Amino acid sequence: MLLRDSVDDALEVLLLRRSDNTPFVPGAHVFPGGAVEASDGDDGFDAHTDLSDEDASVILRVPSGGRAFWVAAVRESLEEAGVLLSTVGGRPVDDTHPVLQDEGTLRAGLEAGTTRLLDLCREHGLGLGLDRMVYVSQWITPEESPRRYDTRFFAAAMPVGQSASADEWEAVDAQWWEPTRALESWQADEIQLIEPTVASLRLLAGHDDAESALAALRRTGASTR
Repeated sequence: MLLRDSVDDALEVLLLRRSDNTPFVPGAHVFPGGAVEASDGDDGFDAHTDLSDEDASVILRVPSGGRAFWVAAVRESLEEAGVLLSTVGGRPVDDTHPVLQDEGTLRAGLEAGTTRLLDLCREHGLGLGLDRMVYVSQWITPEESPRRYDTRFFAAAMPVGQSASADEWEAVDAQWWEPTRALESWQADEIQLIEPTVASLRLLAGHDDAESALAALRRTGASTR
């Protein structure tokens, strides 16, 4: 969940509308995300983040490989929304940074697997601020579901100086929504949401800004559904 404050100082969250041609929840409004890949667990990320795999695994309550979920969230945010949750020299990357200058080719390469996030980190000296991402929840579909998934939700502040856009393949639109407005539009059957998205929006509703929402999510801790 990428969060920002609007020009009116209201909390907004980014929602992508999935293509009608995708096999999973076509047309639904979702957060950026996807499957964890083997490259997300590379030990080379040790040099590009202060979050160790051991600490991440403790947070997720898994034996090992926990940090890969955080790395996947960074990679998928870049692939699907064009947002890079990284820093250079401690400063957040913005749209003027060289790594984002040919964004279309970059995102296509990540999607195809011909470009690796770790290689981008090494080439551009990127730091992944994984400690600034809040682990929010885990959702596991019931055994009788026709398509099952076990997914983790995270939240992070939208980097200042970056813009978000749909990849025009899996997602055809990217818009910022106030959580309450998105829920109202869903209740009016104007947009389609799935249960984890609804529950996550309800967690955000009522917070005045991104900072307070992230602070509250840190305090309450993650849940499993």
